[in-house]
Amino acid sequence: MKSYTEGDLVAVFGGEIGKDTNTADSVTLCKILIVGQKDLLVEYATSYSSTYHTVPKSICFKLFLDPKTLESSKILKPQIGDLVVALTRGLVPGESNKISGILYKVTYKLGQPDRCDVLCGTEMVSVDWNKLMVLRREKQP
Repeated sequence: MKSYTEGDLVAVFGGEIGKDTNTADSVTLCKILIVGQKDLLVEYATSYSSTYHTVPKSICFKLFLDPKTLESSKILKPQIGDLVVALTRGLVPGESNKISGILYKVTYKLGQPDRCDVLCGTEMVSVDWNKLMVLRREKQP
């Protein structure tokens, strides 16, 4: 059985059980206030208020990250020739478009990457630099 301590951060699972559904695909992040024999009293903090809930340990997953990892972890910065993907907003609210291809060109503005051209098959698509994520980088010689 997992060991829990007051102050630990936990993901509390939720989902749907029904005639046509059987999922455990949502999580709520909470802080442990009190540890019981089989349950946890947790605080769920939103931007406006906090609420307290008793939840079974069996639906909780303890989260921990060494704070030094925050300082040492960096995203992979795209380079020309990388296979990249960008998720952009569509014209309809809530709609998004996924664009993937080879990073072809980067345009700089005020000393920073601003926009880029991605070769998607035979079409060149312009996207914001900050929307890119590297899917694959070929080994450099």
